[in-house]
Amino acid sequence: MTELNGEMLAELRAAFLTESMNVQRYAHFAEVAGIEGHLALAELFQKLCATTACVARGHLDLLQEVVDPATDLPMGGTGSNAACALAGELDETTRLYPRLATAAHDTGLADVASWFETLVALKKAHTARLEQALATVTPEGEAP
Repeated sequence: MTELNGEMLAELRAAFLTESMNVQRYAHFAEVAGIEGHLALAELFQKLCATTACVARGHLDLLQEVVDPATDLPMGGTGSNAACALAGELDETTRLYPRLATAAHDTGLADVASWFETLVALKKAHTARLEQALATVTPEGEAP
């Protein structure tokens, strides 16, 4: 395959982000429709969620040949994938959610700030688990 780069890589990353977001949106829409008794619509959203997840996965399959779209690190094997996951969780723990919590506090949104602070704790736990898991994998993804 010709190497993805430049504008095509940027567009594929954007498409992956869009489809990934839609998976979560459709799952949420399905849940709400089910709660409200709109079972046919809930089923439609569930099917859209499943097929959209396949589309996002296809995009990720193409992207893994080049770079992890979230961290810009190489991905593909288990060791690389674990390193990508760890880098993403570290960013969320040390930069993203603390910044959002501070912004929420600064604007008087205490409940929102509390949510983000809870996510910092969750992401720290994820980071610790990923660090432990990464220690069990060689760079080539083979178990030691």
